[in-house]
Amino acid sequence: MFQAVSGEVPDEASLARMRRVSSVLNLKDNDALWSILAVLEYYARLYEAMPERIRWASEGSLEAARREVGGTTDALLQQHRDALERCKATITLAEHLIQEHEARYREALGTLNETALTALSERLASQVARSAGNRLLGAAAISGREQRARLDEAMGAFEQSTDAAVARVDAMTAAMERRFARAMRRLWPTGVAILSVTLLVTGGWMDGWLGRHPSGTNCQTAQSGYATSGSVRATVTDSVVGKGHGGRSAVSVDRSIL
Repeated sequence: MFQAVSGEVPDEASLARMRRVSSVLNLKDNDALWSILAVLEYYARLYEAMPERIRWASEGSLEAARREVGGTTDALLQQHRDALERCKATITLAEHLIQEHEARYREALGTLNETALTALSERLASQVARSAGNRLLGAAAISGREQRARLDEAMGAFEQSTDAAVARVDAMTAAMERRFARAMRRLWPTGVAILSVTLLVTGGWMDGWLGRHPSGTNCQTAQSGYATSGSVRATVTDSVVGKGHGGRSAVSVDRSIL
């Protein structure tokens, strides 16, 4: 039965165990428990042989595992090396890209700085020019106001001086007119006196001349001249007496002469 179950002849240890179990259980040769006992013995022998098989299997598996692990490790190492190479290449490319980007950034930054400085300088120049223009316009306006104020002051002073000069000229003209009038009033009696004296002298000379050359016609002429000289003398006497009436004296003299 055991050989039919396990396919092997039982050894002494298996037979001894089965006899002990049958004696304990008081089994007979035709008892059904012998089949169960044979199966259990077979499992016992399998259990006893299992560690050895496991060891053999484990040794083979370990070697295979070692070989597999070695291959896998080599593959991983190769992949790691490839990855490192790719990483190095990537790092090198990244460094080149970083350098190029840094160069471009510096160039762009320099251009931006130049543009900003140019714009700032233009803005500052515009502000300075605007401020200077505003200050110049303010200074020109202030100077213009000052010049206008000075010109107004000068015009006012000129007008005042002109008015003063005109007033002085008017005063001088009036004074000269008054002086001329006073001088004429002073000279008028003197002229009248000189004219009277001249007429008297002329009359006396005519009297003397007619006295030295008597004749009828001459006598009449002398008489008429004497009468005329007498009237002139009277008129001159009146004019001399009436000094305060210079105008009327001059008129009387003119009429007497006529």
